[in-house]
Amino acid sequence: MEILLLLAFVLALAFFFEWVLRQLKIDDYESRYVLITGCDSGFGHELARKLDKLNFNVFACCLTHTAVEKFNETSSPKLKAIEMDVSKDVSIEKAMEIVNRTLPSGKGLWAVVNNAGILGGIGSIKLHTRQDYENTLAVNLYGVIMVTKACMPLVLKEKGRVVNISSVSGRIAFLNSSYAISKYGVEAFSDALRRELYRTGVKVQIIEPGAFTTSIFLETPWRLAEQKAAGLNLEAEVLSQLPDDALAQLTRPFEMIKQTGSSKLHQVVDAYCHAITAKFPKKRYQVGNDAKYVYRLLWNLPECISDFYIDWLGANSI
Repeated sequence: MEILLLLAFVLALAFFFEWVLRQLKIDDYESRYVLITGCDSGFGHELARKLDKLNFNVFACCLTHTAVEKFNETSSPKLKAIEMDVSKDVSIEKAMEIVNRTLPSGKGLWAVVNNAGILGGIGSIKLHTRQDYENTLAVNLYGVIMVTKACMPLVLKEKGRVVNISSVSGRIAFLNSSYAISKYGVEAFSDALRRELYRTGVKVQIIEPGAFTTSIFLETPWRLAEQKAAGLNLEAEVLSQLPDDALAQLTRPFEMIKQTGSSKLHQVVDAYCHAITAKFPKKRYQVGNDAKYVYRLLWNLPECISDFYIDWLGANSI
């Protein structure tokens, strides 16, 4: 009994010590530069605004020129919005030219936040085309890799950090195969990068949100479902297998997310901020009650149980 009590005391002390370390923050926000991708809307947009208020110097990378103009009109001089399509190497190179010209001499990037992402093709694997996979991987995975590579000399200069957006779908695959595959790739890339940079002082963090009601789940699925139901880019044999209510069946899982997903976007933004500002950030941040208490349990259970639960939940579509 005494040994068990001692063990419990040691574990409690260890957790408390870890909690204390997680509260320690860096200083001199006003002298640090952060680059964020995918700032047109959602998490990236909110994060750029918050870091601007915290007095960081921010490069807010947006896909559209309209978003760039809006940012530059409504933000402080410390936030500079620039165009960047993370799926195109030329666009990344042009954006990095602006970053390098803007940075003071001898200064690097304290953090690179790879936030840009798309939902990709929807429906079952039989409905996914090669283009569905290529489009999704181009943004969600190759975009993360290529932006990180382009920024790495500047991050190494500051002994800063790389923060990558993944998902619970990067730990347990369901609902959308192209999206899940891209997020599994982000997890693998981030782990490999963290270990490769182990002795450099650069930290690598992964954000793993659950279901949040951003535009990626509120708007995109219905547009893509209409295209699938109309048979765009589908072979005749596959098209003939679609039921009459294909549109409803394709969007059914996303209706579930729309109804049960969290609208508290600030939770993901807060996780990003902790990863950027903490002296001792976590390596992984599960964000949202579903990520912490449901999916985290699922990816540790035997597959026969997790498979049954996902099927019962109705998270599979045609």
